Amino acid sequence: MPKVVVSRVIKAPRGKVWEVAANPESMLKWWPGSKSVDILSREGNTITIRGTGTEAGREVTMTEKWTLHPPEKIELEILEGPILGSAIQTYEEVPEGTKVTWSSDIRFKGVLGKILAKLIGSRVQESAAQPLENLARYIESQ
Repeated sequence: MPKVVVSRVIKAPRGKVWEVAANPESMLKWWPGSKSVDILSREGNTITIRGTGTEAGREVTMTEKWTLHPPEKIELEILEGPILGSAIQTYEEVPEGTKVTWSSDIRFKGVLGKILAKLIGSRVQESAAQPLENLARYIESQ
């Protein structure tokens, strides 16, 4: 079960970073391989989404529950898909901008999950860092 922690300082105010990171639809602009994001429900500070994209050359659909704690933290639970688990994303003001830390604990399930585990298993840390790099580039370019 890979446990991964990645961090990055984004040169932007926390409010701007939060506005993008806490908006599931914005993932289409910066999450690698994103094809679609559907909001299944919004209740209070909780959003349930279904996202489809490609990972390691395969189409993947996952259902996630996001619990928002503006502007400090997003708790994420993967409910359905070839990857299950949870993650916490934190957003901390620092002199250079906003320090974003993503901490996840995932496991692969099913046939597709086993394929993904073999394809990205040795690169889990790198695979987790790429979306954060893309998020930083997207926000810093605006």
